[in-house]
Amino acid sequence: MRKEGMWFDTSSDMWQIFVTTIAIYVALILILRVVGKRSLAKLNIFDLVVTVALGSTLATIMLSADTTWSEGIVAFVTLCGLQWGLSWLSLRVTWFKALVRSEPRLLLSDGQFLDKAMREERILRQEVHAEVRSHGFGDLEDIAAVILETDGSFSVIPRSRVDTGSALETVLREPHDPVKGAKPAR
Repeated sequence: MRKEGMWFDTSSDMWQIFVTTIAIYVALILILRVVGKRSLAKLNIFDLVVTVALGSTLATIMLSADTTWSEGIVAFVTLCGLQWGLSWLSLRVTWFKALVRSEPRLLLSDGQFLDKAMREERILRQEVHAEVRSHGFGDLEDIAAVILETDGSFSVIPRSRVDTGSALETVLREPHDPVKGAKPAR
């Protein structure tokens, strides 16, 4: 059934959209956080959620006779406000950042697989082998570190390119799995 007004209906409809948008946004972030980094395909969680949600909202506004323009604007503003607010909080509140942001994860150290980390990230040895090969290496012994980055991509660091390991300081790893010269993540 088509609503009467094209630009504005009732304030209760606006509040329903506002609350529903927040609930869906939070649910999608939590779902993606549980599913893991590999599902993000080079986007961080926030970029992916906003891209999908804005696209879906735009399609609904454009194609649904039951959604007014003002309701769509409320949804867009709500999504953008949530994006800004969550980014602001994650920069300023340590526990909140840990809740919503993932850390890069060490999967291979000095040519040795870190099975616990790989199991937790649901990465197969074959995937690490493929990444090492795609970076032009034929031997795991030539590799100082393979890291699963926060966007789901892999970084492959050869032994010949590690001096102090300072770029590895923020990589999540087990205390007994250090890359030579690198300090553990803080």
